[in-house]
This record gives sequence, structure tokens and C-alpha cells, in this order.
Amino acid sequence: MLQALAFSLSVTSPILFMLLLGYWFRQRAMLSEDFIQSGSKLVFNVTLPCLLFLNVATSDVMALVQPSLIISATLIIGAAVALLWGFSRSLKGAQRGVFVQGAFRSNMGIVGLASVVNAFGDGILAPAGVYLALMTIVYNILAVIVLSAAQRQPNQNLLLQMLKSMATNPLIIAIAIGLLLALLELRLPQWMMTSGRYLADMTLPLALLCIGGSLNLGRLKGNRKLLIWATVSKLVLVPAFAVITGILLGFRGESLGIMYLMIAAPTAAASFVMAHQMQGDADLAADIIAMTTIFTAFSTTLGLLTLRTLGFI
Repeated sequence: MLQALAFSLSVTSPILFMLLLGYWFRQRAMLSEDFIQSGSKLVFNVTLPCLLFLNVATSDVMALVQPSLIISATLIIGAAVALLWGFSRSLKGAQRGVFVQGAFRSNMGIVGLASVVNAFGDGILAPAGVYLALMTIVYNILAVIVLSAAQRQPNQNLLLQMLKSMATNPLIIAIAIGLLLALLELRLPQWMMTSGRYLADMTLPLALLCIGGSLNLGRLKGNRKLLIWATVSKLVLVPAFAVITGILLGFRGESLGIMYLMIAAPTAAASFVMAHQMQGDADLAADIIAMTTIFTAFSTTLGLLTLRTLGFI
């Protein structure tokens, strides 16, 4: 039990510390709004793509692609969305789609990836990166479906924008190029690898500081009951459903760990942007992001402790 607790805390404590440090720096005016926006843009467009590219490009391609994991995760998330949709049938259109999206869409690229690395080491980055790229497509498609259905009108323009966004997503492009180089067994010059590592090593610390700095507890002003349900669904109910289903399907160890930690991550910041674009309740979306980010370390620690104690990871 103590070993399982130590393992769980070793995964979540560094993430919680960096988030709190980013929040404290922001309060002390050591991080500005401009820095947070620029830092976040740098992470998404440069450092995180470098991190994923380098790890995928230097890995065994056959070991990266896990069709059973991707298919199972897609079906599990699809089933979770259907259940959330049924549960939220009493909500108004502007809130229903935002609630469902906030309760299933994960911040896989930063918090999810950081958790996976802390749990299993740098060697897990390549398969986790492939999972991230493919599941990002799934999450985007499901988000458009639920937000459109909540408004009861298909938004073809947003669908086209989403497809364009995925086609130009730096993370997806980086992983695709990395897979191509790995398949062709091509290697970059050492100086390029070293330079890329410099950028890659900035990713998680900078990203977590920016997330912590962007937290604004003063804007939590929406429907408290709805916000609590969304937070519990995102951090507890949906991950529990995924883990139980995954165990029944035979997943164990790193595969189950990737699935759990990616799904248990807090709500993705992109959910606010999409909610705003589709005339959903953007304030509720922002509140869900903040609440799930605040409590994710505690819920993930409990989840990891349970899985480790039972011997599933």
C-alpha cells in the first residue's frame, strides 16, 4: 500500500507543484498574461511537436501502433459521451453540449502526457504520442457532434474548420513525419537531434507553468451544481468507466496506464474555444477547465493508488 501511494504521488506531485508554482508566479507578477499566451503558443507550435517527433522518429514503429488500444479507447469514449448525453437531457442547448464536452474532452497533450511520463518514464513518450495524435482526432469529431446536436443545427462551417485545424495541427504533423522517418529508418544529424532535445526539454515545465498561471479562481461564477457534476464526471466517473471496461477487455500495465492517465486528465483548454465558436455557454466551459485542472492531481493520485494496489499497472 505504501509503495503504491509513493508511486501515485511520484506521478501527480510534480505536476501539482508546477501548476501551483505557475499560479504563484502569476500572483506575484512574475508571469504576465502576454508571457502565458506566448509560452503556450511556443509549447503547442514548437517544443511539444519537437518532443513527440524526436521520440517517435527514433522508436520501433511496430511497437508504437497499438490498434486494439486505440479502437477500444475510441469505443469507450464514444459510449461515455452517449451516457453523458442521456444524463444531461434536462439541460438547455447552450449548456448541454458544453457540459458533455467538458466531461469527456481531455488535456492529453500537456497534463496527460506529463502524467504518463512520470508514471512510466521517457520510453513511453512515443506510443503515448501516437495515442495522443489519433485520439485528438476522435475528441474533435465528438466535440463537434455534441455541440452541434445541442444547438439542434449542424454546423458545416465549423466541421470544415475542424478538419482543416486537424490537418494543420503541429502535433499531428510532427508525429506523422516522425513515423515516416522511423519507417524509412532515416536518422537526423546529431546537431539537429541535440538542438531538438534542447527545445523538447522545455515542454512540460513551461506548459505546466503556463497552465498554472492561467488559472483564475475568481471567475468561477456559473451553475455550481452543474459545475460539480461536470468535474466529477471528468475526473472520476468517465475514467472509472474507461478503466473498468479496459480491464474487462484485458488491458494491463502501460497500455491501461496510458488510457487511464489520458482520459483522467483535466478538460482541454480547446473546449472553451470551440464552445465560444458554437455559441455555447463559454463561461461554463471556462469554469469546468479551471475546476478540473485544480482537482486533477487529487483524483489521479487516488486512481493510480487503486490501480497500483490492485496490481493492474
